[in-house]
Amino acid sequence: MIRILCVLLIILQPFISFSQRDVRKDSIYPENIKLEKSAFRLKQNKADSIKYYANDTVFKLIPDPLSHLDNVGFRFIVRELDMNNVKKRHQTDSLQDAVQMLLQYVKNDSIRNMVYYLKEYFEKRKTEEALRKVKRQIKLEKILSYQPGILKPEEYETDETWKTHALEELYDYVEHDPVHQWIREISRDSVLIGVKNYQNDSIKFWINNGKQDFKRFWLKKNKRDSIGIWVQNTKNRSVRILVDDDVYQQSVQKSKMRGTSVRLVEKISSDHYKLAKLGKYKRYSKKWKLGATLGISFNQGHVSDSWAGGGESSIATISTIGAFANLAKGNHTWDNTLEIKYGLLKSGDNGFRKNEDRIEFITKYGQKAVKNWYYSALFNLKTQAVKGYDYSNDESRKLKSDFFAPAYIIASVGMDYKPNKKLSVLLSPIAAKYTIVRDTAMIDQTAFGVDIDKKVKKEIGSYVNVSHKLKFWGDLSLENKLTLYSNYTMKPKNIDIDWEMILVMPINQYMSTKFSTHLISDADTGSKVQFKENLEVGVRYRF
Repeated sequence: MIRILCVLLIILQPFISFSQRDVRKDSIYPENIKLEKSAFRLKQNKADSIKYYANDTVFKLIPDPLSHLDNVGFRFIVRELDMNNVKKRHQTDSLQDAVQMLLQYVKNDSIRNMVYYLKEYFEKRKTEEALRKVKRQIKLEKILSYQPGILKPEEYETDETWKTHALEELYDYVEHDPVHQWIREISRDSVLIGVKNYQNDSIKFWINNGKQDFKRFWLKKNKRDSIGIWVQNTKNRSVRILVDDDVYQQSVQKSKMRGTSVRLVEKISSDHYKLAKLGKYKRYSKKWKLGATLGISFNQGHVSDSWAGGGESSIATISTIGAFANLAKGNHTWDNTLEIKYGLLKSGDNGFRKNEDRIEFITKYGQKAVKNWYYSALFNLKTQAVKGYDYSNDESRKLKSDFFAPAYIIASVGMDYKPNKKLSVLLSPIAAKYTIVRDTAMIDQTAFGVDIDKKVKKEIGSYVNVSHKLKFWGDLSLENKLTLYSNYTMKPKNIDIDWEMILVMPINQYMSTKFSTHLISDADTGSKVQFKENLEVGVRYRF
């Protein structure tokens, strides 16, 4: 019997050795049981090393989730925080959640890789460049596949059909991936810059386009000359503008345009700027248009006593102030103008005498009726500033006029035709005209059509006011102002005419020449037509 057992052991020995061929000496192996994900099994071998194994088997190594952390001490801290991140009495749920969120970021290496990818995408745009290269290669492969007669390089001698198909699949996946499209969209979140010249030629580009390239553009003016510039995208969302060589600059003659200002540039250092981050803001458009013009002109002539032809030396000056305030809101308009003009003349041995004195204020309100027609109401006041004398008598002078002696007031309602900003035609079937002479003791009011025992003359009639301004080029302009008035109660055929024409010819930004004529025909002041003409050369400044 013993012999039989020995023979069986000899026969079974090779099978027992074969079944234990991978078993090492001095090693401890756990039983084949299921463990929790957070549990680890210890393996001890001759090297006394600690390894991580999978849950269901001891032969598959588990990678360390914190292997991307180079600091070994910090790895230990993270593990301790992860195991001990339980609610304490002095901690709140929000603190526990915050610590868990930060631990998740530290342990998750894929989030870090994605963040680095996003950072590199915004700064260098390598993904977009890679997509362009792959697209060009696909097009090249297709062109070569349709032209078999062209010799192909060695790399095309393999199975290029499958390679082209694989590149197309890769390109389509990345190009149409919603995450990549979202990254591309937010990376272009910047400011769109547009440059336009006088001929409406324009270029547009995003400042944050990931490139530091130049764009060529020509700045052209109305005189057909041009300046070449280069617009460059630089880092930190800034723009650099370079002007061509041999460009000469001069001051601009036109007034500066004003508008809503938006802070787009933030100063980082003395030579470093970038676009400032803008929040939500309310944009307000200017409803009132304000402006004023100040002018003064001189005229001087000298004749010596020995001049055989005779004559007198003279000097003359005229000062003007013109201001306007216009409101446009929806279908409503309100135009206000004020003009003040005063001039002095000295001829020969005579003292200074007044040769120009005028104050005129016009306010007109309109509400849109149809297309270019407005319901309008107008108020017009004309008077003078200082006393005026008659110098026909060499021995003495006679007072003829003064402030509000006379003064003309017209109030009317009607329809105003305004096809554009240059033309206005007011037709008023109902208008009241008042002629006022404040001082009847020193001034003859009958010279202005006022009865001898009254200070005010009232009239009811029709009124027409035409204003037209024609611009030729630059500041060269011709302006006409015409008013017509007819009295219903007294001689309606005798129409009062007041026509003024002004031709402005600029010399430079501050100097100009102005030629004006003024014609008045009023039966109340006499049967003769009144006419005056002025040629002025002087200084003018506009606000």
